[in-house]
Amino acid sequence: MRRDFESVGQYTEGDINNYDVQINVASKVEVKALVPAQKQELYDLGLKCVELGGDSKEIWRRVFAELGVKQIGDIASSQFSQARHVLQARLDQLVEEDDKRRLIGKILRAATEKDAKSELNNYCDLTFGRTHLSSLKRAELQRVLEFIQGFQVKPMEVEPMEATMPLVRLPLREFLITYKANAFWLFMFGIIVDRFWFR
Repeated sequence: MRRDFESVGQYTEGDINNYDVQINVASKVEVKALVPAQKQELYDLGLKCVELGGDSKEIWRRVFAELGVKQIGDIASSQFSQARHVLQARLDQLVEEDDKRRLIGKILRAATEKDAKSELNNYCDLTFGRTHLSSLKRAELQRVLEFIQGFQVKPMEVEPMEATMPLVRLPLREFLITYKANAFWLFMFGIIVDRFWFR
């Protein structure tokens, strides 16, 4: 028994009965595309990420992989909040990295100015258990900056020379034996001065 069909579409839409098995073909769900304002918001978030040093291709690759699409035009309006969340998370990460770089620069400049690098390392080691500033979180770096800015170099206490050692004059012969090189250069200096000033 053979039937000729005018179009395949007649038999693929709706209900199909075959051998007492009923198959319902669901109607195709329409996917709403992003509205221009949503696209613009996603582009703006992407641009902010790039301004902070993110790689544009890597950022969008991450969004597309998360949503399972190939390009921004394939993102449905129902996926907008998820795409925005992925971009915002990357932006927050880049802001954190930028803040950390800025804080590390300030810490190192202050430590160099105060000649307190060993004190800085000791503080980090005692407080956080590590001395590499790049491995610290932003809040920890803020504590380190507070420490180094408040650090005061204590002046060395020098006892006066008179109190510690009495002045002793060396006889000329001992001076010449003890300080041979100094005596030689002093003698040469005397000859040069004699030639140019007293002639």
